[in-house]
Amino acid sequence: MAVMDALNVAKMDVMGLSYGGFVAYSMAAQFKERVGRVVLGCAGVSLEEKDMEEGLSQMSSVDEAVSILLPQTPEKARELMRLTFHKPPQTLPTCVLNDYIEVMCTEYRQEKKELIQALGKDRKLSNLPKITQPTLLVWGEYDQLFPLELAHRLKSHIGENAELVIMKNVGHALNVEKPKELCKHMKSFLIHTLPPTKQ
Repeated sequence: MAVMDALNVAKMDVMGLSYGGFVAYSMAAQFKERVGRVVLGCAGVSLEEKDMEEGLSQMSSVDEAVSILLPQTPEKARELMRLTFHKPPQTLPTCVLNDYIEVMCTEYRQEKKELIQALGKDRKLSNLPKITQPTLLVWGEYDQLFPLELAHRLKSHIGENAELVIMKNVGHALNVEKPKELCKHMKSFLIHTLPPTKQ
């Protein structure tokens, strides 16, 4: 929000994918008067600490999540691709995966690890504040990181101000697998509609 202040942005719509959705949700909850509409893409905001232990996600523990989400080997990077894409690329050269690891998973690794560890710690849906802004939830039908059950849970938590769109044949990386369709949904929600009325 400090960046928005520095840019003299008084009111804004926010959109976040995956972890960015946690940020967007938090902004909407904390700054109700400044955030208009909210778009959350595959953002497991409704994740509870017990969900991993109970097998909701493909990752059974926080340590496993760290090893997959911050891969340090090409094999772990391939595992990340299998979990984030519904149809992962069949071949990815090791050199490309090593570049990804170097650029995305090396710098600030400890901080990223702590962030992942904090995501699920002591999380309960009952402690999640309800946002009141019109909210679009866009989810991949085959999301294995934050399964579709979390989308339905979050829609129910937010209530009548939330709309859920399930993108077919897409995993967690919906912005990579079907970017045009994602943009179409966002454009329809953010630009082409009047503020929603209670239905």
